[in-house]
Order: sequence, then C-alpha cells, then structure tokens
Amino acid sequence: MRNRDAAYWLFLTPVLAALILVVIVPLIYGFYYSFTNWNGLGTPDFIGLKNYMDLFTDKGFLDTFWFTIKFSVAAIVVINIIGLSLALIVTSKIKSSNILRTVFFMPNLIGGLILGFIWQFIFIKVFGAIGDLTGIEAFNGWLSTTDTGFWG
Repeated sequence: MRNRDAAYWLFLTPVLAALILVVIVPLIYGFYYSFTNWNGLGTPDFIGLKNYMDLFTDKGFLDTFWFTIKFSVAAIVVINIIGLSLALIVTSKIKSSNILRTVFFMPNLIGGLILGFIWQFIFIKVFGAIGDLTGIEAFNGWLSTTDTGFWG
C-alpha cells in the first residue's frame, strides 16, 4: 500500500506544480494588486478597498454586470434545454431517428472534408505552381509517391 501512495503523489506532483504556478500564484497576485494603485511599473501603492468602491459605484459597471448575469443564465438554460431536447429526440424510438442523427452529425463531417480539400489543393496546385516558377522539381507531386506523401 505504501508504494501505491508514493506513485500517486509522484504522478500528481507535476500537475499540482503546474496548477499552482499557472493558476494559484497569479490569482493571489491579482487579488493583492486589486488593493493597490499600480500601473505595472515601480512599486504598488496600497489603497485598500478604494478600487472596489469605485467599481461598484460606477453605473456603467453595474449595468454591464447585470446584463452579463442575465445573458449567462439565459444562454446556459436555453443551450441545455435545446441540447437535452435534441438528445431525447435522437434517442427516441421514432422512425426518423437515424435521419436526425445523420443531420445532427453532418456539421462535424463537413469541416474535415473541407480541410482535406484545402490541403489537397495546397499540395497539388500551390506546390506545383511554386515548383514551376522556381524550377525546383521537388515541389511537384508531393502526394504522388510514398516518400513525399508521408511528409505531406
């Protein structure tokens, strides 16, 4: 049981170190700097809660904050209701469920197909044009042989 605990902490240590360095330390520094008057240069001047008092008494901030809360709640509720409804429709026992699954999954396929056509155009037409202009034969036929096709 001792080796298992040691292995657990051994694998967890890099993740915890990254979390502390990338998230926790900047969070603490940001919280500290929110109580100062500092422009990023020189030494920060501690001013206490003045920044927060200025922030919460600003009418523009309060309007924006309230709009953000309303938008976030509405977006989360609407997205989840629509997503749950579509999932229930697709998994139901209706005759058109296979067609609906295809329709819902189609946008995932289209991006990959278009990307494939773009890379095919680049490797055949663009590299071919560069090879014709520069006279470098290596640019022609990148996808036609196994040696160059691998690197392509």
